[in-house]
Amino acid sequence: MSTDATKPPVFLLDSMSFIFRAYHAMQRQRPMSTRTGVPTAATYVFVNMINKLRKDFSPEYFAAVFDLSGPVFRDERAREIKLRKFNAETQQFDEVEYGGYKANRTEMPPDLAQQLPYIRRALEAFHIPILQAEGFEADDVIGTLAVQAAKAGHNVYVVSNDKDMLQLVTDQVRVLNPAKDNLVLDRDKVIETLGVPPERVVDVMALRGDSIDNIPGAPGIGDKGSVELIQQFGSVEAALDRAAEVKGKRYRESLQSNRDTVLLSKELVTIHCSVPLELDLEQMRTLPPDVNACRALFTELEFTTLLKELAPAEVKQTFEHRIEPSTEEIEAFITAARAGGFALAVNTSALEAAAEQVSEQETEAIEEREPELKTMSLMFEAEEQCETPAVEVQCKVAVAADGDKALLVELETVRSLLEDESVPKRVHDLKGTLRAMEAHGVTLRGAQDDLMLYSYLINPTHTTHRLGDVAARFSDYPLRETGDRLLTESAHAIESLTPVLRQDVETLEARSVYETIDRPLVPVLLEMEKAGVRIDSGLLNRMGDKLSAEMQRVGEEIFAQSGHRFNINSPKQLGDVLFNKMGLPKPIKYGKGKVVSTAQDVLEELSVHHVAPRMVLEYRQLAKLKSNYVDSLPLLADGQGRVHTTFNQVGTATGRLSSTNPNLQNIPIRTELGREIRAAFIAAPGNQLISADYSQIELRLMAHFSDDPLLVNAYRTGQDIHTLTASEVFGVSAENMSKETRNRAKAVNFGIVYGISPFGLAQQLNIDQHEARLYIDTYFERYKGVRAFIDRLLEETRQEQKVRTVFGRVRPIPDIQSRNANLRGFAERTAVNTPLQGTAADLIKLAMIRIQEKLRVQKLQTRMTLQVHDELVFDAPSAEVDEVQQLVKTEMESVIELKIPLVADVGVGSNWRDMG
Repeated sequence: MSTDATKPPVFLLDSMSFIFRAYHAMQRQRPMSTRTGVPTAATYVFVNMINKLRKDFSPEYFAAVFDLSGPVFRDERAREIKLRKFNAETQQFDEVEYGGYKANRTEMPPDLAQQLPYIRRALEAFHIPILQAEGFEADDVIGTLAVQAAKAGHNVYVVSNDKDMLQLVTDQVRVLNPAKDNLVLDRDKVIETLGVPPERVVDVMALRGDSIDNIPGAPGIGDKGSVELIQQFGSVEAALDRAAEVKGKRYRESLQSNRDTVLLSKELVTIHCSVPLELDLEQMRTLPPDVNACRALFTELEFTTLLKELAPAEVKQTFEHRIEPSTEEIEAFITAARAGGFALAVNTSALEAAAEQVSEQETEAIEEREPELKTMSLMFEAEEQCETPAVEVQCKVAVAADGDKALLVELETVRSLLEDESVPKRVHDLKGTLRAMEAHGVTLRGAQDDLMLYSYLINPTHTTHRLGDVAARFSDYPLRETGDRLLTESAHAIESLTPVLRQDVETLEARSVYETIDRPLVPVLLEMEKAGVRIDSGLLNRMGDKLSAEMQRVGEEIFAQSGHRFNINSPKQLGDVLFNKMGLPKPIKYGKGKVVSTAQDVLEELSVHHVAPRMVLEYRQLAKLKSNYVDSLPLLADGQGRVHTTFNQVGTATGRLSSTNPNLQNIPIRTELGREIRAAFIAAPGNQLISADYSQIELRLMAHFSDDPLLVNAYRTGQDIHTLTASEVFGVSAENMSKETRNRAKAVNFGIVYGISPFGLAQQLNIDQHEARLYIDTYFERYKGVRAFIDRLLEETRQEQKVRTVFGRVRPIPDIQSRNANLRGFAERTAVNTPLQGTAADLIKLAMIRIQEKLRVQKLQTRMTLQVHDELVFDAPSAEVDEVQQLVKTEMESVIELKIPLVADVGVGSNWRDMG
């Protein structure tokens, strides 16, 4: 056969091989699912693989081949055969039953079976035909069609990661493995990869066997032996006939004792290329995807990224982009805006570079993190003169006040509307909008709707809430345009989506969270960002020198203990030293490629065997502190020595705030070095820092929710909760209690809040799991209210598939019903912790809002500068310290009335570490 270069190649996809690969690959990560609990990981990976194939190869003929459920011809053939097995005792062959082709295969995981209909829908939406044949497997269908296509003069690419497919390779047929960077296996590559040519692949497979498909093979002859024997004898039959010539006793006896088994195995692994099918290339001709069907599927499965990649739907492109509107159009817009408000959309990339209050380093960090146009609520276009003071930059703003038109107008044209409290504004990212407006001397008033905050309230588990993502999730078209057109697209999207998302928030009964917490918090966070926190760069520089010296000392000790000098920061070199040169036990967990993992958990396990891994952990901690804080913080400081972090309201699934550039949420406080870094956060001249930290807030909330008599009484009477738990669980009186015992009780208390398992507690306390389980069981025996609360909460979550904070913030927990035990266990722990951590997060947000208002009303100069988990930090003039201490403590402790008292521990000091 010869191919015709003018005829396009035919692509045949071995669908199930990639579906299983996608499923198992994602199982090693956290599985994906929709808000309603539909598993989606395998579907997502499979669809991305199809997209990549189409992009990389633009196939003109493409089909996906599947197995049909039910018996295949190999089952019948296997039932006809009786195997002979050599009996060592009688020195004779006994006739034995063959268990059946694929008899060892386990049932498809339920969460994978649930995804197959969606994968088929995806193929239908892509207009990729699905081929299958009753009584035959997908391999046979692929083999048959490959032979027919090659005979018709086409090259064929069998898209598969299954080695069995290599037997199909000819001069016209190749195997393509996209999972290995589109590796194409032709005849020479098969020989290089497997050691034998394609026509001998079945012989190698027959000797090896396959436990999953219950293909017995020749016992004792594995991957290496099978290749050696076929290279020596040329075929399975020849190897069996000349078995006496085999030098190795194990191989020789296996061939002599398993002739029938090996011949059956060859028959079973041979792909049948005579399936009664006719090649229909027109049926396989590639067509453009059905965009509407793709959109419907991706929306249902919540594939935001894939939605954004779809072409815009024609039906939604009915509004006008007016880049140069007429005077009449502007006047009509102003009239409509005053009647019902309007939407704005913003690009602040150039603006942030011009704004005086943003340092150059921070601007670069922002642009590096978000190189695309930032999707804020007001879109400015600076005219290439970023060196001009921000207030003088000529700006344009995109606005929309009805459903079919968006305008790009000069800022001054709408200034009065922007500053008019009575005109409602609809925006995306209110905080960014306020910052942008202030830079241009405009005080934005009347902003009522923030799509970013709405999106977060609807589903806080989404990783991003940018306008493009929100538009893809909640509408039929993504934002794909650039420049001025993106400005008007964004304004139109905000105008169109606001009522949709607002209704979803109201349906969730989360409107009060938006009105009382999320939106009022925006100006508070903006003021904190503008204030910044002052740092002592000199102290950090000295600390950097100290850390460098310490890292060098620890590094030299690592070299001495390991006997080798190497790059400690290189996982590859570190792994080579630890596992190859030092011979430490390799972990089960592996990294990418052939590099053995040197992750923290691996090094912690290795520390039991040798001191070097423990010292590497110490080195890494020093390097992390130096890089993340000691070296970077001085670079981010402005001319007054203040660092301006960015607080993010939509960055966590729990409702907690996060911060970036720099991240100030994760400065360690349990180590001396971590506390020394906190000492570099200092008060302004003539000021003092005030720190207010909620005491055991999540444990107090557990007492409130559970109404457990022991917990409630302890907090009402001021008992130490950890001492109480140590007495109840360990049976140790307070008088005879050691610090270690109390610390163990503390671990149990907080572990219960986070749904800790016996395995997790055992690791944390370095005890066996039996003892850890006993601790947990005893805890629940003594704190019966906690047990009842958790059971009740889990039952409610299983029914509603979501949990709420006290204030009404909702978090979807779809995996609570998952058939995957690991996924379900994670969901159960999340369901227990979220009402506690989420309520705690809302409590401190409410306190921040009220404290900021009190500071404003009382005209105090104190500034709130930081929020880190359950702690607030203030920079206060010395004359205001006493008044502000009392104000903060009162507001934090009275923010809500619970069954137990809230306690805020307040301290004062010249730096964040030394708070007396």
